[in-house]
Amino acid sequence: MTAVVGGLWVATAAIGAPEAAYHTHAELTAWVDRLDAEHGRSCVAETIGTSHEGRAIRALRVALPGGLEPDERPALLLVANVDGAHLAGSEVAMTVAEELLRLARDGEPEEQADAVASFLTSHTLYVVPRANPDAAERFFAAVKDERRRTLRPDDRDRDGAIDEDPPNDLNGDGLITMMRVPDPKKADHMADAEEPRLSVLPERDKGERTEFVLYVEGIDDDGDGEVNEDPVGGVDLDMNFMHGYREHADGAGLHQVSEPESLALLRYVLDHQNIAIVLTYGRHDNLSKPPDGKGTYPSGTPKNIDEKDVGLYTEMSRRFTEITGLKKVPSVPDEGAFFAWAYAQFGVPSFTTPLWTRPEPEKKEEEEGGDGGDGGDAPEADAGDEGLTPSGVGDISMETLAELRANAEAQGMEVTDEMIASLTPQMVEGFAKRAGVEIRRVESGAGAESEPGKAKNADEAAWLTYSDDVRDGAGFVDWEPFEHPDLGPVEIGGWTPYFKTNPPPDELAAIAETQVAFVLELARLFPDVSLSEPEVTRLASGLYEMEVALVNDGYLPTGTAMAQRNRRARPYVVRLDVTNEQILTGQRVHKVWSVAGSGGRHEYRWIIRADDDSDLTITVYSEKFGGFDRTVRLRDTGGKGGTR
Repeated sequence: MTAVVGGLWVATAAIGAPEAAYHTHAELTAWVDRLDAEHGRSCVAETIGTSHEGRAIRALRVALPGGLEPDERPALLLVANVDGAHLAGSEVAMTVAEELLRLARDGEPEEQADAVASFLTSHTLYVVPRANPDAAERFFAAVKDERRRTLRPDDRDRDGAIDEDPPNDLNGDGLITMMRVPDPKKADHMADAEEPRLSVLPERDKGERTEFVLYVEGIDDDGDGEVNEDPVGGVDLDMNFMHGYREHADGAGLHQVSEPESLALLRYVLDHQNIAIVLTYGRHDNLSKPPDGKGTYPSGTPKNIDEKDVGLYTEMSRRFTEITGLKKVPSVPDEGAFFAWAYAQFGVPSFTTPLWTRPEPEKKEEEEGGDGGDGGDAPEADAGDEGLTPSGVGDISMETLAELRANAEAQGMEVTDEMIASLTPQMVEGFAKRAGVEIRRVESGAGAESEPGKAKNADEAAWLTYSDDVRDGAGFVDWEPFEHPDLGPVEIGGWTPYFKTNPPPDELAAIAETQVAFVLELARLFPDVSLSEPEVTRLASGLYEMEVALVNDGYLPTGTAMAQRNRRARPYVVRLDVTNEQILTGQRVHKVWSVAGSGGRHEYRWIIRADDDSDLTITVYSEKFGGFDRTVRLRDTGGKGGTR
């Protein structure tokens, strides 16, 4: 279960789950309906939209009876599986919801149950566990072909026909992998000399020669001379939202929020203005390593976060990594992503995590200092001075590769993971110079250039080691000869679909336990706004001075720096219930765009004409955090006003 350690909720043992397996749409729907049936008004399910293929997009509202109706309380929104290939998010989101409901019902372990009760009686949890059900369902197809996009038909090759040349399972192994085709006219790759299973781009200045071209496994279904250039679908929902939307980019959609799935999610959020924090489970990450606040779009909008929010995100990253232990998550472009829109345009703190990445092998004792210790205070090798992530391409950071990829895709180029994996430092430097992208390097030496006896791409090689040593080779299909009907002798093999995206099912429960702990940590950090005790001084008969402060005793501010900048999240309103004529000094209505956390305050002072011993009311209201009234008795109290 979990416990409070150093002020944080941390996981101590894995929770149970319905079963160690990934769930089809029908099974997930049954899971949602079961929670609704078992927990009464504490868990209410609804359908918020329908996918392109007609599957219901479900949502849960989790809240215990309290002073306010659930939809009037500040809320945390948990969204998963926007990326259709990221099924782990669905499983963990549902398990988190079920575990919170179980704790609320059973009341034990007591400390954790008390924290859940405190959270769910004053706040609400919304859960959208599978935002992209059509793509997710392809995970369960007889032939696995990793799909993150919706299944809207798409004429990707612009030939007037739609989805007419998809991949094909030529060798009948139930997996769509890759083909190595020895075509001397098109060859641009070679087998890595140290790890022949990996495909890399040759360095001609070192005498290396091209050997083959890589294609996705399949045939030329439409007879146009190209292989698999027009697969099924579709639109990447995490490129389809407004912030950073890349018009005409492959996968971005015809226009912003063009898909029924993204539109349903957008409407759900906008219909729940009480959502104060968003947590997304998907391929992106801003928790294992916080965003740096660097870079702007031509409009002046920050590419990731406002630089004034960097401190907040850095602290949240510290808490997250302490609770979950998740580090070394690779960066991917986030233009048009849902979580980015939630921060930049909906105006709330928005966090995202892939939940899992390749586990690092345990260090041998001699590598840790020879005495079985932890190696002292030596810096970790996963980040340089600026917290950059090694890419395995020399000392070039993953952040640089992500920016180059985004730049290329913005120009309409299709960039695959295989292309990224085969880059050399010299190629990156050339691309960066042409694109005007600054190369950010890892200073710690973790991403050193290829050395004799080592594969060129350290990250890909590490995945192979993990597959071989931990997963019994499940992640990679060894290259085998195949007589292709159009291309002649080829080899078929490569990475197994979904292997790098989703953990083994038996690891999901432990991951969910850490997320229960992180959700409870977020619950602890919500803004907690109140009015200080009013100070009332009688200046003369019928004339009073009153001072009061709006104070936030929670950790999180009521509005991020970005929310203050774009005025998207509506402000706190402090209103004095008197006429304008009665106020000699001060404003009757104040708008507060953000109250800083950890004791942040806004001071107010009025001089008011009013009858002695009369009452006046101060009203405080926030669309996201609710409101309250404070009635003050005007009388000669020597500086303190009676309240009720």
